[in-house]
Parts: sequence; structure tokens; C-alpha cells
Amino acid sequence: MGSYIKALGKYATFSGRSPRMEFWGFTIVNSIIWGFMIWLWPQIHGVGANIIFASAVMYFAVTITPAAALIFRRWHDLGRTGAWFFLNLVPGIGYIVTLCFFLYKGDSFTNKYGRDPYDNRLRRKRRR
Repeated sequence: MGSYIKALGKYATFSGRSPRMEFWGFTIVNSIIWGFMIWLWPQIHGVGANIIFASAVMYFAVTITPAAALIFRRWHDLGRTGAWFFLNLVPGIGYIVTLCFFLYKGDSFTNKYGRDPYDNRLRRKRRR
């Protein structure tokens, strides 16, 4: 849940890097919320269904920007430009290729998009 909150906190930050844990933490929580809404919608009839639908639309509106920013930062962590985001627009295969890339660990060194989020020197500086 911490990764989900962290990703929402970087609402429209398209620069920098996001490690696997931040990406997958957000993605899993987001998928659970969407799955619950999709499961609940046909269970409720009448006005309740409209409320669930409106909630889903509002949730989408709130999370689309942080999700896109997180994808850009994840590509940056892999040493690639955020323009790879548009690979998702290729029906079917683009989404699968993106998910396969996102299983890999990011660059374990400073790349042109920033320092390694897991760099131990960064953690020591934060503790002091």
C-alpha cells in the first residue's frame, strides 16, 4: 500500500526513476480496486449501479495521470525514454511487451534520468 501512496504522491512527476517495487505495488493495488468495482457493478441494480459507475469514472480520472507518470518513470529506470509509453497503444502485443520489460530490474547505476533508487549511498544520506 505504501508504493501506491508514494506513486499517488508523485502525481504528475514524469521525470526521475521508479523501481519495480513502486510500479508493481501501485499496479497491484490499482488492479484490486478495479477488480472490485468490476465485480460489484453487475451485483447492484438501479441507482446503486449508477453510483458504482460514477465512482469508477472518478477513480479513473484521479489515477490516470499518476499511472502514466509512473510508467514514464519506470521506463526511465530501465534507461529508456518515456516515449516507450506509447508502445502500449499497439493492440495486444504492446501491453505484453511492456509488462515483460517491467519485470526486469532497472539500471543499477546512475543513468541520464537520475540516480539508482536503490543506491545505498542515497539511503545513508537520508538517515543522517
